[in-house]
Amino acid sequence: MHRTAMEIYLQMDWGGTEIVSIDKLGSLYMPESDALIWAIGSPEKLRNCMKDDSLIKECFLIWDMGFWKDKNYFFSHKKEFKEVSGLLCDEYSQKVFWGYIKAQKGNICEDILYSINGTYFNELTKEKRAGAFLDCGAYKGESVIDYMRFFGEECKIYAFEPDSCNYKDLAHKMKNRTNIICLNKGCYSSEKILSFDSQGDMSSSLQENGKECVEVTTIEKIVGNEKIAFIKMDIEGAELEALKGARNVIERDMPVLAISAYHRQEDLITLLPYINNFRSIDETEEYKLYLRHHGVGSTELVIYAIPRKKDVGM
Repeated sequence: MHRTAMEIYLQMDWGGTEIVSIDKLGSLYMPESDALIWAIGSPEKLRNCMKDDSLIKECFLIWDMGFWKDKNYFFSHKKEFKEVSGLLCDEYSQKVFWGYIKAQKGNICEDILYSINGTYFNELTKEKRAGAFLDCGAYKGESVIDYMRFFGEECKIYAFEPDSCNYKDLAHKMKNRTNIICLNKGCYSSEKILSFDSQGDMSSSLQENGKECVEVTTIEKIVGNEKIAFIKMDIEGAELEALKGARNVIERDMPVLAISAYHRQEDLITLLPYINNFRSIDETEEYKLYLRHHGVGSTELVIYAIPRKKDVGM
C-alpha cells in the first residue's frame, strides 16, 4: 500500500486541523481515544485504506446514494433496466451497472469495489480523434484544462456554462486562450429561454420554479460545420435534451461521448438506448457503450460511447 500518496485531515484539537500524510498517522493516531475524519474523493484510495485493518480498526462510511426520490423506481422498471444493461459491451460495465443499482437499494459493497478514478479522460477515451472538444457544463474550466493536458495539445474548445457566476470565473480563467470559446448558455434540444436555479456552484440546473432565466441552445446551432471530436456532458439532468439537439452533429462526426447518468433516476433507461441508436451518416460506424462510476457516492456515473467500425455480417 503506497501510503505516502494519501493525505489525511486529522482533527488534533478543537482549535484547528492539521494535515498529515497517512504514513505519519501511525505515531499520531490512537484508535482507542482518537477519531479520524477523512474527506476522500478517490474510490481506489478508499479501498486501499479499508484493506489495511492494522491502521484503522473501525470505519463509519457515509456513501451518499440519496438521489433517487422513488425508492421503488427500480422494481417498477425492472424490465427496462434489465434490457438496457444488455447494451453495455463489457463485463466491467455490467458490474458497475448492477453495483450502482444495488447501492441505490442500500447495498454499497459492489459499488465501492467497481468505482474507479479517471473521470471523462481515461483508458476508454485515450484515442485522439481530430476535431473540437465540447464541454457541456464547463463549470469553471477544470475539465477544459484536463482535456488539453490529457491529449497534450491545445485545440478548438466550446465551453458551455449557463450559471452566470460560474461563467464569469470560466471566462476570466480562459480570457488569454484564443482556442476556447466560452458561452453563457445551456445545451438543449431547441433554442429558448428556460427557468434556471442558479447556485453559483456545480449544482446549478434548469428548474421549472427557478428564480432566474437562462438562454439554452442546440449544439448543432453553435458548432455549425465544425468537426467535433469529443463531447462531455454534465448538465444536471438535461443530458437527454442536449443529445437531441446534437443528434445531427453526432451522427455526422461520431465523436467520443462522455455523458453523466446520475442526475435523474431514469437516466440509465433513457440515455443508454438513445445513444445506442446513433449511427454514422454513412452507416460505417456505431457506438460501443461502457459505464464507469468515478465517485464515492451517487455522483459521477458516466456513460462512455466510443465510436467503432460497424460489424458487417457475412
